[in-house]
Amino acid sequence: MNPSACFKILAYLAGLLAVPSAVNAAEFAPVFTDGAVLQRDRPVTIWGTGTNGEAVTVEILNQSASTTVQDGRWSVTLPPLPATASTTLRLAGATELSNIAIGEVWLGLGQSNMEWRLNQCGEFSADVLRAPDNPGIRQIKIPLRPFVGDPMPAFAWKMFDAKSAGQFSAVTYFFAAKLQRELGVVVGIINCSFGGTPIEAWMSRKALADAGFQSALDEHDRKLAVWTDPAAYDVAWNEYQGARKAWDARKAADPSFTDPQPVEPYGVRTKARPAGLHESMLALITPYTTRGVLWYQGENNAGRPDEYARLLPFFARELREAWGQSDLPFYVAQVSSPTARNPDDGDTFAKLREVQSAFVRSDPHSGLVVTVDRGKQGEVHPLDKQPIGERFARLALARLYGKTGFAAQSPSAASAIRSAAGIEVSFADLPGRLEIKDPNRSLFRLKNSEGAWREAEAISISADGKRLILIPPSGHVPVAVSYAYQNFCPLILYTEEGLPVSPWLLQIE
Repeated sequence: MNPSACFKILAYLAGLLAVPSAVNAAEFAPVFTDGAVLQRDRPVTIWGTGTNGEAVTVEILNQSASTTVQDGRWSVTLPPLPATASTTLRLAGATELSNIAIGEVWLGLGQSNMEWRLNQCGEFSADVLRAPDNPGIRQIKIPLRPFVGDPMPAFAWKMFDAKSAGQFSAVTYFFAAKLQRELGVVVGIINCSFGGTPIEAWMSRKALADAGFQSALDEHDRKLAVWTDPAAYDVAWNEYQGARKAWDARKAADPSFTDPQPVEPYGVRTKARPAGLHESMLALITPYTTRGVLWYQGENNAGRPDEYARLLPFFARELREAWGQSDLPFYVAQVSSPTARNPDDGDTFAKLREVQSAFVRSDPHSGLVVTVDRGKQGEVHPLDKQPIGERFARLALARLYGKTGFAAQSPSAASAIRSAAGIEVSFADLPGRLEIKDPNRSLFRLKNSEGAWREAEAISISADGKRLILIPPSGHVPVAVSYAYQNFCPLILYTEEGLPVSPWLLQIE
């Protein structure tokens, strides 16, 4: 056989061998791995990548959906699936994922209090971690990745067991555990959180612009333009990382160490930059079919309440549009205690809590979790995350799963009026009675028209348990009333179920 003919035969055989790899180039998106949890009883979106024109079929529980790859991406929607403890998800001719559960899926989004792990909670999670073995609770932690151009670290769904339990988000674990006990199905948490990040890092540029944040985007672009050489920025970034580690070590070893922190070079790896985490982390899970969103964030926006009041509604709207669900539940945890750098009697955290409360009151598909009572003086991370997680679960169980016999969320002050008895405060979301746990401690203050604040002279609860009655000091004519309206203080006003009443600042009608 002459060389030319031999070459043609070899080329033909190579072509035949190449066909399977071309046909089977399709892959699931990284968020779909062995052990994943899919949402029950709803159409489920599955997506991934592949070769343009490639035919793709996804199969599960005798159901299938097919499509063709376009622009390197494919997406299918499977029909609603029943709750299942373990099954197989197939990408026909390519990949098979095992131990797939179908149950309830929730997104845990936010900064460090959402990210805070069970193994960081000390005595408050010791019993849970002593014998962790529950395949019915699962989590996937999205890698901390401030820049979309960075390599993608490996990540996968994990079951709650001795190997992985300590890495579970504490808030979402306790949320999932309560849901699982009540519903009897597998509960999966997509943990997409990154400590020390503001809300604007999680929003798209479009949402930020729509919220009136264009000037901040322009400033961000100007800062990024400083680094015309990516390699030079990488050098500066690595130098900063080393200096920061050294600074942290010195500070941990010597609390009196006062040298200033190293200054981070602002660039593509600045985790707080607008839209950065939206592109590099949130995009990885959009639009994974889910029941709802748990949002625990705000500490890095304290001191900017007016901005936060504009941004939070646009963020919730953006998530609902991306998930194609206008009534997507969006449950908010109030910020609790600040660091020691913020004086207890300051109001930066108080103002942000008020913004969070106002948003929830304005949004019919939101709910509020009060956390101030779990805070600790000078510590921004409450270690007792179980009540916070279970308060999130109360919202979901009452509002989405039809469970009754308990209050969904903490009451909030609705109005304050003058009456013959004094200043009467009424409440929303109060099915039972109010209780004052420490009557000797007054957290109720009254402001007059000159701006002077005085503590209430006497406090009582109406006979029906629904209204708080405050007596102003003699000669003090109040125009506003507040409760626990400061950065940190223990709470004293609760419901008979043990839920803390949300702090407030109200004008008197």
